[in-house]
Amino acid sequence: MRRLVDGGVAGRIACPPSRHQSNQSAREVEKFSVFARTWWNARSNPLVGMNPVRVSFIGGMASQLMQSPPHKPLNEMRVLDVGSGGGLLTESLSRLGATLVVGLDASEQVVQAARAHSFHFNSKLLQSAVEYHGGTTVEQFATQWKEKQLFDVVTCLEVIEHVPEPESLLRAAVSLLKPNGILFVSTINRTLKSYGLAILAAEYLTGKVPPGTHDWSQFRSPDEVDRMVCGDLASMKPIDRRGMVLNPPFVNMDWRLCNEDTDVNWIAAYQREENRRDTA
Repeated sequence: MRRLVDGGVAGRIACPPSRHQSNQSAREVEKFSVFARTWWNARSNPLVGMNPVRVSFIGGMASQLMQSPPHKPLNEMRVLDVGSGGGLLTESLSRLGATLVVGLDASEQVVQAARAHSFHFNSKLLQSAVEYHGGTTVEQFATQWKEKQLFDVVTCLEVIEHVPEPESLLRAAVSLLKPNGILFVSTINRTLKSYGLAILAAEYLTGKVPPGTHDWSQFRSPDEVDRMVCGDLASMKPIDRRGMVLNPPFVNMDWRLCNEDTDVNWIAAYQREENRRDTA
């Protein structure tokens, strides 16, 4: 597959209606703002342990679909990380060869923590490739982005379960993709198993996640997300899906990708087909 053609304003999907531009929960924003100072602490944030398997999936799919070098799977690409938090994934993606990684989060406090981490712990080269936008939603960003260039890759990892209207978020994310661009989504499946592990065990038995972090009713199955991304957007197609599974003992937070088990955490890749446009 040849590299992505350069996208412009003409290639955009029509932006979601303005009523969706405040697609955020004040409670959720406040909840994660509290974690800003400890975002990179593996003891308090399970995403630190999960991040390597997420990056592995993204890098492998990008290399396969874009025919990019395996050691630099995002070589010369522009990437948008929706729900970037303290920058765990954002910084990792910048090390995969991307020319620009934009981190976007509804919490200004966690974005400030991300900027501080990038400044204190990383090279000037990484800092020049990473750009953060805080206190905004992806719907707002889609209407305000002034660079006029679309993204080769958009990631929405562990974010749709924390917004009131996940479909609005995903449609806005798709609107920012170039033709042939890849959308990555990860979340938690809504199953009895996920209630037992992601809520009862993680939040109340082991204390790995603060109680109240998740709402089981906000979890989404792979089929539900497939419909949100591809249902009436003819240009989007599902490419691959994997489970993200904890290796025992679970308290070590050691994750691996799994082909079959998507009962709890899962990650998927979708691609926007070239020469196909959608209207919202």
